[in-house]
Amino acid sequence: MITVDSFQRLSYLEWPLPLFLLIGSIGLVRAWRQSKGGDKPWLLTISTAGIFLVSMNLVAWTLSRPLEIWYENRPIPKESAEAIVILAGAVHPSSPNQPYTFAGQDTYRRLQHGIWLFKHWKSLPILVCGGSLDEDAPAAETMKGVLESQGIPADLILIEDRSRSTHESAKYGSYILRQRAITRVALVVEANSMLRAAASFRKAGVTVIPAPIRFTALDLNVMDIFPNWGAIALNGETVHEVIGLVWYRLRGWI
Repeated sequence: MITVDSFQRLSYLEWPLPLFLLIGSIGLVRAWRQSKGGDKPWLLTISTAGIFLVSMNLVAWTLSRPLEIWYENRPIPKESAEAIVILAGAVHPSSPNQPYTFAGQDTYRRLQHGIWLFKHWKSLPILVCGGSLDEDAPAAETMKGVLESQGIPADLILIEDRSRSTHESAKYGSYILRQRAITRVALVVEANSMLRAAASFRKAGVTVIPAPIRFTALDLNVMDIFPNWGAIALNGETVHEVIGLVWYRLRGWI
């Protein structure tokens, strides 16, 4: 869940956005007052209103409904499964002063939920999916390291290290699952990504039990309409998922 529930949670870098929008709105009002005849500041109005809208949590919540409404916001899957599948998100590459890869926030969040399911639901094999886009180790190897550091036995960690997309994770991951006669999995991704991810695995012949995380939520206070960077990020993810669903459908991947 990405929301801002109080002014105290705003970082120093959050304030320039509403401040500049306020300044821009004042300028917009002046432009309308000074406009004459048909020379109206419509482009300025549309751009300012657009920035306001994409930076509101209320809009982010509304746009995410078609993606998330199908799933219950509960930690325990409703049905049984034979394995837990965790897809890679961001994995930061190595650098001169950090000669190692490490899981990005979304990947780490998914891993933590998979670990929680393993310890509090069922101690199932965990399949981590994710290849490499460069010369670093595959994302799945980095994910395996996190799992082992949290006490998951190495013999219960399965690795799919070739995929570079959700489609490939389903394609290569389903092959590994079939080798072990696993047909039902609890799939861990964000709620707004579950439709495409689950459909991809179903297309590959795997029965998916959704285990979604990070639902978009409303705080039911003024912060829902207060411009913030988190809402912009969420709206970007929604656009990405909608385009991805259309593209996957056109390619026959879902």
